[in-house]
Amino acid sequence: MLLNIFYIAIALLALSFCIFIHELGHFIAAKKRGLIADRFSIGFGPRLFGWKWRGTDFRISLLPLGGYVSLPQLADMGRLEGGEEEEADDLPPISYADKMIVAVMGAVFNIILAFCLSLILWGVGRDIVKTTIIDVVPEQIVNSDDEIVAGPGFEAGLQSGDTVLEINGEHINDWMHLQNSVMTSTGREDDGRPSVEVTVLRDKEELTVTAYPVLVTSEDIRTLALQPGTDLVVSMVQENMPAFEAGMLPGDQPIELNDEPITSSAFLSVYLKNHKGGVIDVTVLREGNEVVLPIEPRIARGEDSPRFGFAYYYEAQTERVHLNPIEQISAMARTMKSTLIALVHTESDVKVRNMSGPVGIVHGLTAMARYGWIDLVWFLALINVNLAIFNVLPIPVLDGGHMMFATISKILGRPLPRKVMEGAYTACIVMLLSFVIYVSFFDVKRVGQDMGIGQDDEAPAAQVEEANPTEPTNEELTAEDAENAEKINE
Repeated sequence: MLLNIFYIAIALLALSFCIFIHELGHFIAAKKRGLIADRFSIGFGPRLFGWKWRGTDFRISLLPLGGYVSLPQLADMGRLEGGEEEEADDLPPISYADKMIVAVMGAVFNIILAFCLSLILWGVGRDIVKTTIIDVVPEQIVNSDDEIVAGPGFEAGLQSGDTVLEINGEHINDWMHLQNSVMTSTGREDDGRPSVEVTVLRDKEELTVTAYPVLVTSEDIRTLALQPGTDLVVSMVQENMPAFEAGMLPGDQPIELNDEPITSSAFLSVYLKNHKGGVIDVTVLREGNEVVLPIEPRIARGEDSPRFGFAYYYEAQTERVHLNPIEQISAMARTMKSTLIALVHTESDVKVRNMSGPVGIVHGLTAMARYGWIDLVWFLALINVNLAIFNVLPIPVLDGGHMMFATISKILGRPLPRKVMEGAYTACIVMLLSFVIYVSFFDVKRVGQDMGIGQDDEAPAAQVEEANPTEPTNEELTAEDAENAEKINE
């Protein structure tokens, strides 16, 4: 319990630090340009505590959903990051250049922090699944409707040993890139089926096939159900479930069901879906020895398929890479870009509910803290890149919105009407708050599933954080991400 609190505290401090760096960029730029900065707040709402220094009220506020620097001279643009109304009639006006520089420096500071964190990762290296060679192509998988369907990779003719070169004409660098490209793809056939073009190297010849991703998990994400060489490792065994009663332990590696080799999570899901009752001999590797556990799965209330009652992660064949900061930041930006495009594209299956808000981000940071400091540093770099990109979008109340209004005012040669700006800001504040509330509902649901909260008494924990969080599997979702995806497990 205390250890969990410790990790959560690290996550909250890490997120607050990212916000602090963003606002520090605004603050320093404003001071350097001679502007008045009367408040520097981490969080919104009522002031909890703080101090005043050189005319600025540095405060921690009640709602830890962001932060703001209050700059009265930017009143014609609205408050830079929120705060209270300010009367700026008696203050000297500021130039267009001042407005643009101050607005953009928050994102610039986030990129600088991401670059510094990436320098650390460049030096120490980071374990990823570098290969794009397919090891497992399941013949059948279970889709999001809990139906057994043909494996999309198998149906497309992909084979074990194929090396994936491109997805939709985009060069694939590693396994995570492969999965993200499929999940955020926007191709769709006339009959509504999602589609992707996959180019592979087979017997020294390039081959391009059209594959039709299947939607899996409760998140309805696209997958080709392909896997590199991995092992399944039990991470948690739920009490009072068949696996627990049979003596399964965390760290066990399930390798066979009734003498049939477990080739993938898809195999496990399909096997249980087809199970007609009775005991299944589950062979696991435990400390180098094979142990056979007779387990009779049970069907939980409200479900159709029997469950063992254990969660697992993938122990992938990883490679330590030393990517330079430019390569790392470019990859993070590429993922953010593809996610945003997929989010607004009408033919994509990425929805707002797949995104993560403050709750999901803190949960992700907590998971990364458990995995180790290297994964935590990587995720912090990812968050800062995402913050930078998101904040420069031309949306009122965001930095990009301020720059947009400043540019419009510059073109018109006069400030925009206050009512117009207030209406735009109010509408966007309502929209963003609605977004936060909406995605937080799903975040809380995911966290609850991950912790085994809110489930049927007989239901197993539905999700578990991956042991190697940098490398998602075919059943993962990238969001915030995403890249901090979580798996559906048995």
